[in-house]
Amino acid sequence: MIPALTELAVRLQEAEGVWMLGGSCSLLLQGVAIPAAPRDIDLYADINDASRIHELLQPIAVDEPHFDRTERYISVLSHYSLGSFSIELVGGFEVRSEGGFYRTEVAEVLASSAVQTEVQEQSLSLMPLAHEFVFNVLRGRPDRYVNIAAVMRREPQKHMPLLAVLLKRNQWNQDQIVRMAELLDQPLLSWTWQETDYQA
Repeated sequence: MIPALTELAVRLQEAEGVWMLGGSCSLLLQGVAIPAAPRDIDLYADINDASRIHELLQPIAVDEPHFDRTERYISVLSHYSLGSFSIELVGGFEVRSEGGFYRTEVAEVLASSAVQTEVQEQSLSLMPLAHEFVFNVLRGRPDRYVNIAAVMRREPQKHMPLLAVLLKRNQWNQDQIVRMAELLDQPLLSWTWQETDYQA
C-alpha cells in the first residue's frame, strides 16, 4: 500500500484543487481496525477539482470520468491502475439512505479538518473520521462505523466539532442521530437534536 500511495502523491504534487484519501487506506493510516488489508485506493474531490486531478492521472487511467447514479449514491467516477492497486476518484459524492442525505464538500468543509500524514516523505491529506463515520452509518456498514466510533471516542474533542458541522449542513432522520449518539457515547447529540434543525 505504501509504495502505491507514495507514487500517487508524487503524481499529484502539482494538482490544482483539493483531493483527499478516504476509504480503507485512510482508516488504516488513522488507526482504525479494518477486517482486511486494503485492495484499492479511494480519492475524493469536488467535481471541478476531480477533472483537474484526472488530467494528472491520465497515464494510468482505465476509463474516463462518468456520471454515476444509483438508488443510494451520486458521483462522478473515474478509475486508475497503479501496480496491484485499483484507484477510484470520486467527484461530488452524495449518499442518501432512509431519509438521510450527506454531500461531501471537500474543499469548503472537509479539507480544513483533514488529517495530515506522510508516507516516504510525501504528504497525504486523509478524510477525517467524522466523515467516514457518518458515511458508513448512512450506508449501513457496522463493520466500519463501530471501529471508527471506537477511535473517535478516545478523543471526542478532536472529532465532535466537525461532526456537528456535518450534521448541521446535511439531513438526517432521528434513528440515524440516535444511533450516532449511542456509538459515540454522546447522549447530548440525541437530546438536543431537532429534525428541522438538520435539513439540508
